[in-house]
Amino acid sequence: MPAAMCPKCRFPLSRQESRSGKCPFCGTALESPDAAGPRSAALPPPVDERAARLPASQLIRPFVRGGFILFVLAAGGGGIYYLVSNGVTRFLGGTDAPTQAAFEEPAPPGETPVVAQRPSKGAPPSAQPAPPPAAEAKSDVPPVLPREIVVTGTVRRIDGPQGEYSLEPLNGGTQVRLRGKVKRLRIGSLNGESVLEAETLEAQEVIFTGAINGNARARVYTPNGSVEFRAPINGQPRLGVVAPNGKVTFAKSAGGKAGADIDGEAKITIRAKEVDFQCPINGETSVSVVLSSGGKMRFTEMGGRSLLLYRKADAGDPDPVIGWGIVRDNARCKENK
Repeated sequence: MPAAMCPKCRFPLSRQESRSGKCPFCGTALESPDAAGPRSAALPPPVDERAARLPASQLIRPFVRGGFILFVLAAGGGGIYYLVSNGVTRFLGGTDAPTQAAFEEPAPPGETPVVAQRPSKGAPPSAQPAPPPAAEAKSDVPPVLPREIVVTGTVRRIDGPQGEYSLEPLNGGTQVRLRGKVKRLRIGSLNGESVLEAETLEAQEVIFTGAINGNARARVYTPNGSVEFRAPINGQPRLGVVAPNGKVTFAKSAGGKAGADIDGEAKITIRAKEVDFQCPINGETSVSVVLSSGGKMRFTEMGGRSLLLYRKADAGDPDPVIGWGIVRDNARCKENK
C-alpha cells in the first residue's frame, strides 16, 4: 500500500521510497515520512467497495417504474381495441346497428321461440349446436278435389282450377273427353283401343302414371305447365302433347320402378319449349318435336329404327339447344326442315 506521494509528479511512493529522500521518478527531494507533518502528501484512506454499492431498493426502482409504464400502455391499447370492435356508441350507452333479434319474426302464441346459439370457436363438429329439425312434409294430405264434375256421355266437364283430378285406367274401346280446367291431371294406364281427348282441358300439370299399350290414343293440353310420362310406352299408341311454353319429360326408372321407355311402333307428336327424354327410345318409334322460341331438347339413348325429328316453331326463332345422347343401330335424330 502507498505511504506517501511525490509533491511534484504526484506519483504514489512506498514507505521505503519515501525514506530515500528523493523521488525515484522525477528526482524531487522528499521529506522523511516521520517528519512530513502537514506537508506530507499521504494518500487518502482506501474506499470500501461494498460500502459504495447502492442499496437494493434503489436498484429495483427503475424496473418497477418501467413495468408500471408497460402496464399503462397495455391497458390503454386494450381499451382502444374494445371500443373499435364493439362500437363506440354501444360503449357510451347509445345504439348502433340493429341486433339479430330485430330481424327475427316473433314466435306464434303458445310456442317457445328457438334461439340460435353461436358455436364456440375451435369446438369439434360434434360439440356444435345442431339446428332445429325441419318440419317434414305431410304425405297423407288428400289432394284438393274439383269443385264440380259434370258427366254427359263420354264428356266430363271439370271445374277445379286449384284441384286435382285422377282418371281411372281406360281399357278396350273406352272413350273419354275431358273439358274445363284443373291444376293437376293424373292419368292411369291406357290399353287396347281406348281414347283420351283432353286437348280442351287446361291443366297446369299432367302426369301419366300408368303404361300406354296397344292402339291407345291420347291428347293433352297445358299451355304453361308440364307433362310427365312415368311408365313404359309400347305397341302402336298415338300420343299428342301441346305445351307451347311448358316442359315434357319422359322419366327414367327410379326406385325399382320402370321408366317411360319408348318402344314398339309408337307415334308421338310434341309441341313444347323443353323436352327431356331421360329414357331410351327404341323399336320403330317415330317422335316429332316442335320447339318454341328459346327451346331445347335432350335425349340419352336411341336404338333400333327409331326416328327423332325436331324443328323450330317459327323459322325466325333462334336455333334450339340439342343435347345429344347415344345413337345405336339404325336410329336417327335430325332436324326436320
